[in-house]
Amino acid sequence: MGTRCAVLLRGVNVGKHNRIAMADFRALLAGLGAEDVKTLLQSGNAVVTAEPAGLAERVEVALRDEVGLDVRVLVRTGDELDMVVAACPWPDRAAANPKMVHVAFLERPADPATVEAFGMRHGEDEVALGEKDLYLSYSVSSFDSPINKVLSKLSGVASTRNWNTVLKLRELTAG
Repeated sequence: MGTRCAVLLRGVNVGKHNRIAMADFRALLAGLGAEDVKTLLQSGNAVVTAEPAGLAERVEVALRDEVGLDVRVLVRTGDELDMVVAACPWPDRAAANPKMVHVAFLERPADPATVEAFGMRHGEDEVALGEKDLYLSYSVSSFDSPINKVLSKLSGVASTRNWNTVLKLRELTAG
């Protein structure tokens, strides 16, 4: 038996490059021994039962070797997603407008000095540090906000999901 985990692909099915059908993604995960595989949306989100240790690396290798995609992968357990939701610095904002609150899942914890040097607030848009995540709150649009630039200043992989997707991933990892 394994652990319920969310498997997050970075940068797939956004433009013309890095395309993968979710049926192919499910088959790839099952081929790696993951059980009870479910995908969410078309943007590289899956929930599986598997051993989380080393899962991201195994999925990256399989995507490269079997599908020809060179993309980074992050994994979060259901318990980790519970903590992400519980630690949201703006629960009222997230409930009122979930498409404008995002979580950037990070490969490693962000350096607080790097984030603070960039600035935690830019106009009405705001950044908050999480355990191994960044919370992003947008006032008008997530596409052209200056707070997105903080992600380029961090070392390691970051993959962002809106609050609706975070809640759905948490729900799917719960059972």
